Amino acid sequence: MKAPDNTHILIIDDNEDIVFMLKAMLTLKGYLVDVRTNTDKLEEHLLKKRPNLILMDMLLSGSDGREICKKLKANKAFSDIPIIMISAHPTAKHDCLKAGSDFFLAKPFDMKNLFEKVHEAL
Repeated sequence: MKAPDNTHILIIDDNEDIVFMLKAMLTLKGYLVDVRTNTDKLEEHLLKKRPNLILMDMLLSGSDGREICKKLKANKAFSDIPIIMISAHPTAKHDCLKAGSDFFLAKPFDMKNLFEKVHEAL
């Protein structure tokens, strides 16, 4: 399954290993991938480089991905961008979907599951 032309995915995660793996795998599939390790000036970044999809960890250093998700979904400028939240926390799926996430991916996940969720979200 190859990426549609110029499909831009923003990864927001503070774990360097996960970011490296996600970026490498998505890039190999043809996606344009941008990475942020924090949510500082996120809305400004989204206005400049509007992604087709956001892939975000639930727990970020200094930020709660659920709160970021709520904020983005409440803003008309970003509410239509699909968000896939990822987490290893046992109750995360319910919490992330309640916060407005469009999809959820439990850690650990395999690449097939990741690509299926990305394809579904787009």
